[in-house]
Amino acid sequence: MMVEPMMTARQVAELLGVHENWVYDQAVGGDLPSYKIGGARRFQAEEVQRWIAEHREAERASRGSRRVVRTEARDVDAERPKRTPRARPRSRSAAVEVSANEQPRLFES
Repeated sequence: MMVEPMMTARQVAELLGVHENWVYDQAVGGDLPSYKIGGARRFQAEEVQRWIAEHREAERASRGSRRVVRTEARDVDAERPKRTPRARPRSRSAAVEVSANEQPRLFES
């Protein structure tokens, strides 16, 4: 019996056409069968193929029971309240009025 080499997450991602992070998320969550070997995730090709077949069958079954509900188009802009622009805060220099020859008073004496 010949043992096939394990697949990496990158190889599984390429096979499935998804991002490598998605493969890790599914594996850690237990949805995609994997093995943690020496700190690295590894996948058996046969188990990945079985996982693909199971999910393909589940997708076909769910399509048969799916209902399509049509709704009327809505005018979203008419329902959304209009935003009013915010007043800009006054600058610090505008808040303290000082004449040309007077120093600003920071504390009352």
